[in-house]
Amino acid sequence: MKPNSDGKYIFKSINFASVFLPSPADVCQLLGLPDNFVKMLPAIEAHYELPLNVSRSSRAEMTRQGVAKPTIKKLSKWLELLPIPLKRMTHVPTMLKTYRAMLVGSNAGPWYSASYGLGLSSHDSELTTLFDFIDARAKADYQMVKGIKHQIKQRIIDKDDSNGIWQAQLASWQKHSLVSAEQLVCYSLYAATPDAPAFKTEQEGIAVLKAAFHLTFDFYLSAIAHFELGLSLYYMRCGAKEVNEPHRSLFSSAIHTYAVADEKCTCFSAMLNELRTILAKNGLESSWRALAAYIDIEEAGHGVELLSDKQYRQLNYWRNGEDMPSANKLRRFVSNLMSALGGNDVDSVLIYLRIARGIDTLVARSNEQAKDERAILIIAEVLAEYTRYFEHYKQNYTTKDVQIV
Repeated sequence: MKPNSDGKYIFKSINFASVFLPSPADVCQLLGLPDNFVKMLPAIEAHYELPLNVSRSSRAEMTRQGVAKPTIKKLSKWLELLPIPLKRMTHVPTMLKTYRAMLVGSNAGPWYSASYGLGLSSHDSELTTLFDFIDARAKADYQMVKGIKHQIKQRIIDKDDSNGIWQAQLASWQKHSLVSAEQLVCYSLYAATPDAPAFKTEQEGIAVLKAAFHLTFDFYLSAIAHFELGLSLYYMRCGAKEVNEPHRSLFSSAIHTYAVADEKCTCFSAMLNELRTILAKNGLESSWRALAAYIDIEEAGHGVELLSDKQYRQLNYWRNGEDMPSANKLRRFVSNLMSALGGNDVDSVLIYLRIARGIDTLVARSNEQAKDERAILIIAEVLAEYTRYFEHYKQNYTTKDVQIV
C-alpha cells in the first residue's frame, strides 16, 4: 500500500457498478455484513480477544481521508499477533489477478481474493458450491469487461454508446446467466431504440421493466440457489443428511409465499413463516405468537401477558420491515428457536434470514429506481422464477458426486 499525496494511507474498497457481477461490498451491504476491512475490525477483535489500539476517529478515516504511518504501524503489529496465516494469504498469482481485474474495472478482483481465502481453510464449508459459481462468474466478468475496454480503446465502441456496450455484453449474458432469450431480446430492442413509440405503451413498458429486473436479480437468484445446494451437499458430506435424499429448497417455498401473497408481504416475513412450518413439523406450537415467544425483550415489564404482547408486536414490526433486529438480537432469536427444536445449526438459519432481508432491500431499491407503481408486482414475478434457477443448477450437483467425510 502506498500513501497518497498527503502522505496518508487509504483503505479503498473495490466496488464497480455492475449488474452482471455485483461487488462483495454490495453483497455484504445487502446481507447486513461488514462491507469493508475497517468494519470487520470489531468482529476480529472480539473473536480473537485482541483489541486494536487505534481510536474510533482514526478507524473512520481509514476509508475516507486516510491515516498516517504511525496508525498503519499499529495495525501491522496487531495483524502479526493474530493467529492468521498472513504469508499464505499473500498469494502472488491471486494478487495479480485481482490487480488486473481492478485495472479494467471488474469486480472479479475482490471475489478472487475471497475465494482464495475460503480455499485456505482446512475445514469443509457449505460455501464451496457458492464459490464455484462466483469463480466462474468472476472469470466471465473479467473477460467481458476487459473485452469492452479493449473495443473502446480501439474505437470499435464509443464509451458513451450504451447500446454498443450492451451488445458487447450480450454473449456473456447468454452463456453465463439464466435470463431467458425472450428477456434478452426485449432488453436488446429497448437498448437499440429506447425512444421508439412502442416502448411508450403500457404493455411494452411493463415488458422492458421485467427484462431489466431479470438482469438485476439473475446474479442473486443464482447465488442463492448455489448456497442452498451447497448447504445440502455439505449436510450429506458430514452425515447430517442421507446421500440419496433429494435436494430441497427452503427459499423456493418462501419466495412462493412472497410472490402469491394477497396482502403486503416481505421476503423476511415469508422466511419467518417457513420457521413456523418447521416448528409445526416438529410438533411444536407454530402460531405467529408462538414464534414471537422466542424473541428476547428487554425491559418487558411485569407479567406474562405483557411480555407476550411485546414479543408479538416486535415480530409484526419485523414482518413489515420495521424496527428490524440487530445482528445480536436476531442471533438470540434464532438460538432460542433452534434450542427448542433441539438443533444447533444457528448460522444456516441466520444466513437464510439475512438473504431474505437482503432481497427486501434489493426490491425496495429497484422499486425506487424504477419509479413505477407496477414495479413491485413485476419484481414478484421475476422472483417467482427462483425455483427454475434452483432446479437448473441442481442438475449440476447430483448425489453421485458427494463423498461422505
